[in-house]
Amino acid sequence: MDQRTIYILLTRSETWFSRLIHLATADDFTHASIGLEGPAGPFYSFARKNPATALPAGLVKERVGRGFFRRHPGIPCALYAMEVSEETYTVLERKVKGMYARREEYHYNLLGALSCYFHLPLERRRHYFCSEFVAEVLCESGATQLKRSPALTRPMDFSRLEALRLVLRDRVGALAGAA
Repeated sequence: MDQRTIYILLTRSETWFSRLIHLATADDFTHASIGLEGPAGPFYSFARKNPATALPAGLVKERVGRGFFRRHPGIPCALYAMEVSEETYTVLERKVKGMYARREEYHYNLLGALSCYFHLPLERRRHYFCSEFVAEVLCESGATQLKRSPALTRPMDFSRLEALRLVLRDRVGALAGAA
């Protein structure tokens, strides 16, 4: 059976929200994205739409050397790879790109992100925070099963998945060389 590789990118920026999450959890990484096209991206996630301002936020494409990553190439990151079947990849790609095509219908789940850190799931229709989005598309595609609800999944939870293989742990600017 043919295999395809998908990527999970974990980062921790110096934004106030990332600092707050890091302070509350002590997690090494506070943001998660999913990539379907290789280690240099693009990566899909729920994050700020404008690199200079925290709001508005929603479903975005993050690219190495562009946008927020261009402004902050020194932020720490961990890039993980996961092998999936061609069928799983097709389902995953259809879900992610379908959502992105309708990205204006989706919103950042700020209340959900905050409640996640209190271990209280808050699922809201068409609202996601970064790791909730990544967890949901992975689970719905059949790529993996998680021990907890997507609404309770933190970015660091992905680093503990046996199906993921660490590719790079460095600064986000180093991702250009990982391609």
